[in-house]
Amino acid sequence: MCTNHGEDRTKSHTWLLEDPIDSPSHVLTRSGLQNIAAHKYKPGDYTHLDTFLNPMWNWLTEFLPMWLAPNMVTTMGGLHCGLSYATQWYYSPELNSPVPDWVMILSGYCTIAYYTLDCMDGKQARRTGTSSPLGQLFDHGFDCICNLSHCASAAGW
Repeated sequence: MCTNHGEDRTKSHTWLLEDPIDSPSHVLTRSGLQNIAAHKYKPGDYTHLDTFLNPMWNWLTEFLPMWLAPNMVTTMGGLHCGLSYATQWYYSPELNSPVPDWVMILSGYCTIAYYTLDCMDGKQARRTGTSSPLGQLFDHGFDCICNLSHCASAAGW
């Protein structure tokens, strides 16, 4: 319970007032699950880079097998970010010293591979008819985590 000089401030945190699904160990509430299920994606405008590279992403997506889940495409992109981050961390754990040139080249490759796979996962989901709000949450969650790799790349340079 949050208190401030004896005052109960629990009610100011609305997520604490939502009923958990079956037990306190669940993270999502019933209303949270309903919001995810009812979510409608509203894409932003294409950038010039998106417009330029979209034909390549469409072409590459056609090479993916139909049985390959879009979340696996997302995961493969995330693994590239993980490899980049781990390599940079190995050579500069505090991100305060330069890394070898080949590490920066690897990071560049990993960034391009991640970005390409990130753009292909949604196309694969629409192609296989498996697009879902949970898949979009998974994709955007990986996008946030991959920012660690991008920041480390900038620091390593």
